[in-house]
Amino acid sequence: MASVGSGIADTAKDAGVVLAALSGAAYASGYLVLRARARALGTDPGFAVIDQAYVFAGFRFVLALLFALLVMTPLLFSLYGIGNLVGRLQPGPLFAVEVAAAVLAGSVTIWAYMTTLAVSGVLLTRSPNWLGDAALGRNNYGTAIQLLTTGLTAALLSWCYARFARLDGPDALGAVLMLIALLLLVLLPMQHGVFNADRNARRLARVPDGISDIEPPLWLVDRGASDRAVLYARAADGQGRLITLMQEKLDGIAVTSVDGLGAAVGEWKS
Repeated sequence: MASVGSGIADTAKDAGVVLAALSGAAYASGYLVLRARARALGTDPGFAVIDQAYVFAGFRFVLALLFALLVMTPLLFSLYGIGNLVGRLQPGPLFAVEVAAAVLAGSVTIWAYMTTLAVSGVLLTRSPNWLGDAALGRNNYGTAIQLLTTGLTAALLSWCYARFARLDGPDALGAVLMLIALLLLVLLPMQHGVFNADRNARRLARVPDGISDIEPPLWLVDRGASDRAVLYARAADGQGRLITLMQEKLDGIAVTSVDGLGAAVGEWKS
């Protein structure tokens, strides 16, 4: 009985450690999500080390990641079958194929980083390109990029596991594959923040006190640490403006509608 009780306690302890690690990863992912979103939109809502918004953003990212994996399952099974066929090659040709595949994976990773980080300040860009439109929710290219990155990450992790099992440990190529996979794991929450995280804008009934040279409509587009909010509107000259103020200045101002960011930006651009 004592051994059974000890085993249950050890299992509970291990489960607690795993849960804590997953919660920490989700929290860190949420931070990356909101940071990437703010950079893509051009807002500066303020960030703190401790913020409950990271928890919601992180678990929303995890849920989106699981859906992406579900969508990519047929492709991953196809890649698994191809991997089994390639694994029957002789060591020399097999290594050459693996090196070529690693170079391709690294090239796609570099492209994915450049594409994601190229999206910046789209709320203040008068004519966004297709990536800017994706960040504003106007097209589905961002979703396609996220699916590609998710599938590549899952394929690389599976490949690393199979290679390490075959060789009884890591080697130089395996280390490179793990580095690429880790880079993609960091990129995934950033892509979610750029292309998918909270694309809503709340239209305010009036301009807050103390703000001048701004014409309606006025939109609430972001909230941050220290009770700060970011508003989006146009100035008298027709140029887009981002205004950061304390949320208390919004007390008593009604929200008249909730629309997508693309619609909000498109209203003053039309």
